[in-house]
Amino acid sequence: MAIRSQSKADKKSGTPKWKIALAILCAVALVVLIAFGPRFAKQGIETLAERTRSWTCTEIRVVSGKELSADSLLRIAGITANASLIGYSPASIESKLMCNPWIRSVEVTRHPPNVLDIRVVERTGIALLGDGSNLAVSDDVVLLPAIGKPWAIALPWLSCNSQFARTVGKMSENDPLLPIAKQFARVSLVAPELARNMAEMYRVDGQFGAVLINPVLSVTISPDVSALNWMALAALLRDGSLQSKLDSNAVIDLRLPGFVTLHLPEFQAEES
Repeated sequence: MAIRSQSKADKKSGTPKWKIALAILCAVALVVLIAFGPRFAKQGIETLAERTRSWTCTEIRVVSGKELSADSLLRIAGITANASLIGYSPASIESKLMCNPWIRSVEVTRHPPNVLDIRVVERTGIALLGDGSNLAVSDDVVLLPAIGKPWAIALPWLSCNSQFARTVGKMSENDPLLPIAKQFARVSLVAPELARNMAEMYRVDGQFGAVLINPVLSVTISPDVSALNWMALAALLRDGSLQSKLDSNAVIDLRLPGFVTLHLPEFQAEES
């Protein structure tokens, strides 16, 4: 008996059973997901939260500078070890630490399940105030306690004959010494060797100036002396041909933008 073979049209007209079964399975899975998905998600979140609360901070790693010890930083932040890690708020800890004038920046990170990292960058004093307050100033014009600090002995003085009440923290915009502090910070940045060679920078009756150590020289400045002036003065002091002419009777004037005017004893003023 002859059997007619299935034509291509017949093959196309039928749907394989496995495809039908797969479609039914997907539909069932979708219904289950819609019905029970929120419950599964809630259980997962609750489990994660419970697990997170159980993480105990057994190690606090602190990286700091010379002025603040790890213990003092923890006291300032008001934290101790062996509490729940989730209870340490990085933002809160950073906010508390940033209130301390020694701290320039701080970064706090949690490392589950049991480690807290605190990294602090401290300020340093670059000059000492000459008002008897035992305060130093940083390069970002923040006043720091300098009493009993061995490094304070080597710092130059910033002086002003106008009285002003100063306390630890950011310098007041009304402080008559502020322009001098900003100017010395600029010198320290663009010509650090010149800053180290400076004994004093002052403001007296509205006149601004500075005194160098080696050689001993008087420098006349203005409140807005540019970085170029300080760099030019540093270059002049490195010039060996002028060393014999530079003595305590010489006066340097930096008030002309971009120039160093050198007034030498028994010599006509020269400009370089």
